[in-house]
Amino acid sequence: MNHNKWRLQKIIIGLSLTWLFSLEPNPVTALEIIKPVTNLVKGLKFTLPPKGAPGQRKGAGTRGDYCSAIALVPGTNFGLTTSDNPTFWFYVSYSQARKIPAEFLLRDKEYNQVYKETFTLKNTPGIVKITLPETVSKLVTEDLYRWRFSVICNPTGRLIDRLDDAFVNGGVERVSISSDLEKQLEDKNPRKRIAVYAKQGLWFDALTTLAEMRLANPQDKSLDQDWMELLQQVGLEEIDSKPLVDCCTAEN
Repeated sequence: MNHNKWRLQKIIIGLSLTWLFSLEPNPVTALEIIKPVTNLVKGLKFTLPPKGAPGQRKGAGTRGDYCSAIALVPGTNFGLTTSDNPTFWFYVSYSQARKIPAEFLLRDKEYNQVYKETFTLKNTPGIVKITLPETVSKLVTEDLYRWRFSVICNPTGRLIDRLDDAFVNGGVERVSISSDLEKQLEDKNPRKRIAVYAKQGLWFDALTTLAEMRLANPQDKSLDQDWMELLQQVGLEEIDSKPLVDCCTAEN
């Protein structure tokens, strides 16, 4: 009798627990949690190519830090791109009220001049961009090109005053897009393309795509985080919070 009574109590307890759990909302497993798009490039990783170029990515004029320049490139002074007309990025510290000029120069592997232009800087200090115009000859794949960016800190027109320039220089190489890379870049999500560029070591492509996204979506703080992570990986944390500015007007 006692044994039957105990079995009946176990049945009642089991039914009670089943009824109680039925009142709880359906649990959500980890597989059911959909991460927001802003986390797609979390932990953005850049693969540094096993190449470098002579040059320097930080330069200051004779007037000191108030007129200086930093190239947004890895410490190897070198970057890869798939673009015919890549965009180069520089931080300019000059903060005087008057506008000053800057010069960008690109030479091919034979040291022939490919492009040279003088620009008027404005809205600095900040990170500025120089894009090769489509009128310039396309970069030859697998060739090393050398660039130089100079902030003309004392633009009086006398040749000797160019000794005051703050300049940075380095190299860029255009590479072909493989069929595998082309397939990966078919994704319409630009954040995923940035991750692909970074993984493949395509510095200028990753940096420019991310910068353009930040300019187009200034309220998206996750893009700011991606930008900081990318710059910190190449030792540019000192300028990772500097603003992107609309600065450059060709003087010609």
